[in-house]
Amino acid sequence: MLHDNHERYGSITRIFHWVIAVVVLQQFFKFADRINEGEHWLGDTFGPWHVTMGAIILILTVARLLWTLKQKPQRPVNPGLDGVIAKLAHRLMYLSMLVMPFLGALYIHGKGYPVKVFGYELVGKPAGEVPWALALGEWHSPFAFLLIFLVLAHITGALYHHFINKDDVLKRMAG
Repeated sequence: MLHDNHERYGSITRIFHWVIAVVVLQQFFKFADRINEGEHWLGDTFGPWHVTMGAIILILTVARLLWTLKQKPQRPVNPGLDGVIAKLAHRLMYLSMLVMPFLGALYIHGKGYPVKVFGYELVGKPAGEVPWALALGEWHSPFAFLLIFLVLAHITGALYHHFINKDDVLKRMAG
């Protein structure tokens, strides 16, 4: 089943969800740069891919949003307060995944470096620091912490539905 229906999410929605989940979780390894003044194997291993993975998340998120809008009429609905909270959390996660790549690029540019994705220079190296870009780019980190909180809340909510409510919310996305 490719398309969503009122009982469960289709395979395309599930693929989007789990691929984005894996890439977002991989991005969290960038926090290892804060360990031991940036000298940590996690940061050394995953750090160089951070910008490129952010670009992939942006592309996948836009594609997923377009797919979601197309599927909206037949998607499962969570009624009540749980549904309202889930909808708000999902919208904040989407917002974070859409703005963070741009904020990260502004931060890099603001620090005086070129912005490279897949090794290609998208934005050239400025003559020096760019204060306005750096000021906006500083918001990348707060959005990252917001996204971590939302991901943890998302996982907690899914587990709550599965183990406490004993409903099919988790099964809809797990396949």
